[in-house]
Amino acid sequence: MMTSSDGLTSPARLLRLASCVIAIVFAIFLNMLGSLVIRDMAFAPRGGPPTIEQFVDAPAKAQLDSARRDLQLQRDALDEKADTMEVARGRAAKEYADEKESFRNWLATRSVTGDSERDPDILARTRKLDALQAVAINWQHQIDAIGDQQRTLASRKAQLDARIADVDAVAERRLNEATRHYDLQVFGLRLALTLPILLVAIWLFIRYRRARYWPFVYGFGLFALSAFFIELVPYLPNFGGYVRVLVGIALTVFAGLYMMKAFRRYAERKRLELQQDQGERARAIGYEKAVRSLGKKRCPSCEKQWNLGGDDSTFCVHCGLRLFNVCGCGGRNFFFFPHCHQCGTAQGNEPAVASE
Repeated sequence: MMTSSDGLTSPARLLRLASCVIAIVFAIFLNMLGSLVIRDMAFAPRGGPPTIEQFVDAPAKAQLDSARRDLQLQRDALDEKADTMEVARGRAAKEYADEKESFRNWLATRSVTGDSERDPDILARTRKLDALQAVAINWQHQIDAIGDQQRTLASRKAQLDARIADVDAVAERRLNEATRHYDLQVFGLRLALTLPILLVAIWLFIRYRRARYWPFVYGFGLFALSAFFIELVPYLPNFGGYVRVLVGIALTVFAGLYMMKAFRRYAERKRLELQQDQGERARAIGYEKAVRSLGKKRCPSCEKQWNLGGDDSTFCVHCGLRLFNVCGCGGRNFFFFPHCHQCGTAQGNEPAVASE
């Protein structure tokens, strides 16, 4: 991060803002690359996920499918034949009904006229009715026979369907086992990629978060967090959520322990710092930190409010550090300012070190 003494100037603020933008953009592009890699890792084991065709008994399935197609062709032919016969039976039945109605009317006319000389006509028309009825009955018998054949074919087709279902069920069980094994492989590969990246990001953050190229460290850290806790989520197997949660718990515990140790180190460093004389303490305070503390009215050494004794205080009421001095022109200046704010004369104080 930036360490020069002009850190509060507009260019420095713009540089800090640009650095944050660079970190975010760097993380976005890394995340795009990571999502593509994580997605394409699905094709790493044996070229992709298993399919049902890989586990079907192909010869047996082909034989059963062929037999089923033959049965279906026979059923279609019988259905067509039955439809044709049904039409013929309907016509024969209608012809018989029409002839029967005509014969009934003829008999009624004969009974009215009392014509008894036409008994041979009665016999002839009766024989004709019997013949028409026999034709209709014959068509019905043929239709019934076809129905029996259809039921036989339907029973055979049901048996074939059951055998095909058994073959498919065996293939489905094998596919499920292979899919579980495949999911474990892919998850292991993705975890082997994202978890080390996350650990490397944590190590980089601990070691180099204040380095000159800190935007890339922060960007890589954002990418690692996103890759492990977001990009990996859609591809987690049933137990993958436990892995993610356990890693999150471990990271939380690690972060908490690290923060507590850092706070203890900070408190110890402050304790030792406050035991030093004013000159050493003043030289150890960076200019940026001193100016920020002035704006907050906090002592740059002990970081407590120095104006409890009034805004005209010269020393910190908590640790005794000199905070203000008076220039030869009479101007009252902040001790860490290099020049008097009234006359511009150098104050002659020992220069402060650059802040971290």
